[in-house]
Amino acid sequence: MQFHYASDAGKVAADLLVLPVFESDNPLKPYAFADQLGAVKGDIKGKSGEITILPSRGAVAAARVCVLGLGKQDKVQEREFGEALAGVFRHGSIHSLKLRHVAVDLGAVVKLKGIKTETLGRWAAEAAILASYQFDVLITKADKKKETAKEVTLVGGNKDKLQRGVAYGEVTAVYTAHCRDLVNEPSNRINPATLAKFAQDMAKAVPGLKCKVLHKPEIEKLKMGAFLGVNAGSDIPAHLIILEWHGGKKDAAPIAYVGKGLCFDSGGYDIKPAAGMLGMKMDMAGGAATICTLGAIGKLKLKINAVGVVPATENLINGSAYHPGCVLTSMSGQTIEIGNTDAEGRLILCDALTYTQREYKPKYIVDMATLTGAQVVALGNKVTGLMSNDDKLAEKLDAAFKAVGEHCWRLPLPEFYDKQLDSPIADMVNIGGNPGTITAALFLQRFIEKGQKWAHLDIAGPAMHDGEAWGLWNSKSATGTPVRPLVEFAEQNG
Repeated sequence: MQFHYASDAGKVAADLLVLPVFESDNPLKPYAFADQLGAVKGDIKGKSGEITILPSRGAVAAARVCVLGLGKQDKVQEREFGEALAGVFRHGSIHSLKLRHVAVDLGAVVKLKGIKTETLGRWAAEAAILASYQFDVLITKADKKKETAKEVTLVGGNKDKLQRGVAYGEVTAVYTAHCRDLVNEPSNRINPATLAKFAQDMAKAVPGLKCKVLHKPEIEKLKMGAFLGVNAGSDIPAHLIILEWHGGKKDAAPIAYVGKGLCFDSGGYDIKPAAGMLGMKMDMAGGAATICTLGAIGKLKLKINAVGVVPATENLINGSAYHPGCVLTSMSGQTIEIGNTDAEGRLILCDALTYTQREYKPKYIVDMATLTGAQVVALGNKVTGLMSNDDKLAEKLDAAFKAVGEHCWRLPLPEFYDKQLDSPIADMVNIGGNPGTITAALFLQRFIEKGQKWAHLDIAGPAMHDGEAWGLWNSKSATGTPVRPLVEFAEQNG
């Protein structure tokens, strides 16, 4: 998608000119040419998300006009504008009318109190790119693919500030889209080996970003018994994907992201029912987000140090697969009784957490995973579960989510639930019962070394959105969360 800039909206010969309006009895009043559009008085209210497509009737150079409602003027900031604009790029008219070039009049929005032009540019880019997203690489018939806008012209506002914002938003949106692609891909195309290759190829395209992949013999030398136990049932060997970005001071401790790379989850011998197994290509969403967050950090050349670690495997069944009752020895040396082979994500994460702490001694470590169905029950598919051993870290992550318009909610980690993980024959069992999201996080916390600031993000619901389009998310598609919040967190706290 190409972005252009102009100063006079009426002179831009686009296929569609977007006119943002605020809720009132006469929302089009600020536009001098409004009467020429032929809109019936009272039909346009200016309510948030309201979209009305009109022929321009020669009032402007654009062929058509889109009146975009933003809601109450005193409630509108950059986020509200961006999410409303996303609705335009998702609108069926883009496809049906083949609207390739969309111009957006920012004049009314840049004048609002508290609006930052650079932030507005970022939201405009993210809205246009992410709302236009579609996963169609496997569709071979051209008539089944949706038309999307190819050019966007932003009109009004300081051009230099808009350009800086758009440049930033293009990166965060593109790498969020990469994450969506990885999660949307079927598991016969994205497996531990191809996920590792994606990370390697991405790193080659970003100067300064380093990628190394540890293969099964190296993982065995590290004594990652929990990770290898899950991998035992798969014909594809485990891969440990590691990305490094050195943009800060040489001796500065990095921010570390660790993502679950479970490329397909059958449940193992505690096999999932057919309906529960169908969507398990997305069980590597945490790993995809980790990889793409590091890509965005490198592309933006953030002046921080950051590392991303992704244990990648499948959880399948064969004669060698681990089974209920097994005891695995983790890299930390702690032993784990297997109470349920479908609680595998925490097993691959615990070894990755140990590796990351020992190898990098990070300032913060944040892991993310589609870890528990209980998260979906508790918070649904729009809110990430946040758990942490450090109040300030939790507050900073919450602020990062809010800054980009995504949502998280902190859950507690009480000691009395931790006792449910005790095993009579090993140091712990891998499943602690209800509340499942919390006991899963408490399991991971047992692998966090003393003094290490750590947070866990359960994205089981938000990773894949199956409802109506919402915010910058598309219906029935991977969301790419939490790439944007984690880039924001890294920039503000590196």
